Amino acid sequence: MKLLNFVIGSQNIDLEWPDGGYADLHNDYDFSQLTYVPAEARLTLSWRKSSGKWAKYAPSQALHLVFEKVSYLQVKARDPAYPISEDECLRDICFSPLDERADFDHVWESHTLPPARDLQLVFQSEWGIKVSADTVLLELES
Repeated sequence: MKLLNFVIGSQNIDLEWPDGGYADLHNDYDFSQLTYVPAEARLTLSWRKSSGKWAKYAPSQALHLVFEKVSYLQVKARDPAYPISEDECLRDICFSPLDERADFDHVWESHTLPPARDLQLVFQSEWGIKVSADTVLLELES
């Protein structure tokens, strides 16, 4: 999977892009939508800027990760013990080995993984996404 215009930050909750671009998906953005279009093998994950005063310096009003040519998609159920509001808050983002598709608890370090891997996103309510695709593009909305 090739990340076209960004990298995952060292805190595993953030994205970075050229010219100092940075987005904290745990604190400054709330997850808002998952859209999968099977006929196009396209997955879009969307966040909107948090209304909290701590997010006032976040660079964009919204951002989207657009996955093209999706070959694998798994969604793990949320834990009903958590309030629904925790579905919006990212716990971690990382790459995970293909042979660990059932494991949403571990956060892997990218430099130790082979090129064939899934992108894993897990939220505070324990729901998660694992996806494999040819490419991922970060789209920013002003």
